[in-house]
Amino acid sequence: MNYNTDINILGGIPDYQLLYVALPILIKDESNLREILVNNNEFNFRTERSRQRFLTVLKSALVSDNDKINELASNMFETLKNDEPSQALLFFWLFSINNRLFYELNRDVYFKFYFQGRMEFPKEDVIAYLKDLISRTPELKGKWSDITIDTIAYKYLSVLKKLHLLNGSRKKTFELVSISDKLFAVFLHLYSFTEKNGSNFLKDEFAAFSFISEDSLVERIKRVAKKDWINMSMAGSNLKIEPAFEPNKITDGIFR
Repeated sequence: MNYNTDINILGGIPDYQLLYVALPILIKDESNLREILVNNNEFNFRTERSRQRFLTVLKSALVSDNDKINELASNMFETLKNDEPSQALLFFWLFSINNRLFYELNRDVYFKFYFQGRMEFPKEDVIAYLKDLISRTPELKGKWSDITIDTIAYKYLSVLKKLHLLNGSRKKTFELVSISDKLFAVFLHLYSFTEKNGSNFLKDEFAAFSFISEDSLVERIKRVAKKDWINMSMAGSNLKIEPAFEPNKITDGIFR
């Protein structure tokens, strides 16, 4: 997966509810969304170029090559339509899976500081990480100017704020994220549908994206498994996660 700057486009979208509404339509029928978005401008974008840009980044950032992930995303955005904070977390997970730069920024910077209990998340820390990433990544050397790096850092923080993971205007501070058992079960299904399925979940770096500390992780998984919302097997320190439901059955199985 190559690096791109989809973060910049998503950081500039003012109303993320448009994303949550549009994605299920896109997954089910792109031509229908194109008619709604581009031809009829029902989302009220100012120019056709901005409408086309929205459609392009929606496909790039949130639509996976994995049909099970797409089906889960489509069903869950509709199921959670009255729960915007949960939709925001689902968006965060999908964008992390589909975008290499967003994933690595979250893994190496955001969650590192989040679990350390830091209060503030300065843009300078993001800029420092991006410059280090460029220095050790041949494909990025000479590709992004200082202005581009600054923009990526600013827009990255803007995305996190719009997803309720940061707060503040000039100084960004961390929001404490609490995951319900139902949403955690969705996260575990999302993980189980990725190519990492079958590995030791406790050793997987994606486990941190649950916002649950290592000390609490096993007990939370056991609690969800006891409700038959996920399948788990544990041998020693090796924990394997398997789905309890197919993507189109998760709503009935977990949210009934």
